[in-house]
Amino acid sequence: MARILAIETATKICSVALSDNGSVFAESTLHVPQVHVERLVVCANEMMENVHLNYADLDAVAVSNGPGSFTGLRIGLSVAKGIVFALDKKLIAVPTLDAIALKARDFAGERVVVPLLHARAGEFYYASFKIGGSGLVRLEDYGIAEATEIADKFDKETLFVGEGVGAFLSNGAVAGKFSRDSMRVMDASAREVAMLAIDRFSRGEFSDLRSLAPLYIKDFVAIKGNPLSKLSRKKSADGSSDGARRESGVEKS
Repeated sequence: MARILAIETATKICSVALSDNGSVFAESTLHVPQVHVERLVVCANEMMENVHLNYADLDAVAVSNGPGSFTGLRIGLSVAKGIVFALDKKLIAVPTLDAIALKARDFAGERVVVPLLHARAGEFYYASFKIGGSGLVRLEDYGIAEATEIADKFDKETLFVGEGVGAFLSNGAVAGKFSRDSMRVMDASAREVAMLAIDRFSRGEFSDLRSLAPLYIKDFVAIKGNPLSKLSRKKSADGSSDGARRESGVEKS
């Protein structure tokens, strides 16, 4: 079985985990916003030292690649790519919503699971899943929509999970349709990233080091006066950036 380092920085959580022989045996998580730059590498180093391993002992690095915080995604992917490039290891991309959905595995039952991450301007990143004997099955593409639009898509038996659940439930239309029992506030975690990466490694689903980009779903906000705004608008106009933002970077090996 592979030894995999997993990284989760797509949300306010900064989390790393290690798996070996098909199970997760170490994890370090900081529930402190905006510490990814300062603490991600430190947390990873400390965890590796605590289990007496070197980065050279790894077979692969898995990273939560979005959707989520633009800054957090770039930081996590940069660290993952740095390790993979320096030591010639495998790179595995795990969609953030998949990892959050997997956290509901012990209580979802037959219900459709919809992980939610708060985006901006009242919108949420979401997708829908079923969790069964065959594992996690995604039922639709990743999307972004307002709370009322998402609520209209699903029936009352749906289970909503993720850090965006609180804001989602504050919407009047949502609160009128769904009970609090169908809502579970959950933070993202590198543990679930590692668990999904184990399956991807066994199937040979690795990501290309050069082409893998974060799954943003939604374009950057163009800030007035920001010199990058013109570049962002130019790329959107000629279509050169859309594919990169949605590229999964998965290749078979």
